[in-house]
Amino acid sequence: MESIHLFFRRQQLNRTGTAKGLMLTDRTVSPILLTQRDTLQKASYEINCEQSPLSEKKFYLNAEQDDPSLMRRRLAYCFFHQLGVASQDASYIFLIINGQREGIYLKIDALDMNLRFPKGAIYEVKNTDPRVPLSVFKHEASIENRQRTAYLREFLTLICTAEDEEFAERIKMFLDVKLFFLWLIGSVCTRQAFYYGFCLNESGRFHITPMETKALAAYGFTEEDPLLTNGRTLASRLLSIPAFRAQYHTLMKNVLSREFTIDRLSPFIRDWHFDICQRAGDDPHIKKSPLQLEKEQANILREIEERQDFLQVHLARL
Repeated sequence: MESIHLFFRRQQLNRTGTAKGLMLTDRTVSPILLTQRDTLQKASYEINCEQSPLSEKKFYLNAEQDDPSLMRRRLAYCFFHQLGVASQDASYIFLIINGQREGIYLKIDALDMNLRFPKGAIYEVKNTDPRVPLSVFKHEASIENRQRTAYLREFLTLICTAEDEEFAERIKMFLDVKLFFLWLIGSVCTRQAFYYGFCLNESGRFHITPMETKALAAYGFTEEDPLLTNGRTLASRLLSIPAFRAQYHTLMKNVLSREFTIDRLSPFIRDWHFDICQRAGDDPHIKKSPLQLEKEQANILREIEERQDFLQVHLARL
């Protein structure tokens, strides 16, 4: 596990929420601008590097205070990768601030700008409902001028105003429907809250990617709609069309049988658990014993099994 040393003035951070400082790792030394993302004792941060020979300009450090295992969010990112959904890389680091140990953090790289071409063709959604409520497209003020391309406007207009027949015929011109469904399935399985963005891929179609931002995404998943099929949302518009609904059913069935399984995910969990245990004793915020940490690993594996059974039952009714 890599160690990251940060040096900055606490008084400046407490006063303004941001502070200039210096970052030292085994590979680089860089001036940084640090932003605190919450007010917890073990705070989360956004780090902007002013100079980085590794082209690592921005990343996020998540304290994962609500998850005693420290693994659930990393598992979600890993699972999106396994499904083919473009998402940020995540790894563990040990953070040291002004010489004082802060502990184990989940380091999440900023979204690769190569995923955001052509320039300006991205719509960032500050909403944690993965179904994509139609209301998020109606707030024109949330789209910056440089992003308001004719192509994007046409896509948004189609979603919000087209009749079902036109929508079914034209949506695949703008949206990679398969990747959208895989995004939904990843969200259904992991139940992690993400902000997200619409990006253009090489084919000129939009896809969704989970995004970390300066603001932490608040947990907001509900079991009232376990397969994410309802509401005034982009998902429900797609799933009201029989061919798309059948595609979603097939993809979900394949993921539950091949990807969202103990056999597929347990090797990641075991490796991460080992890494965490190696440094847990140095983390002043971890109060659990090695045996209790072992139980957290077992809890995640049980949750996967229970979640898979739960979704299989609901999938049979889709």
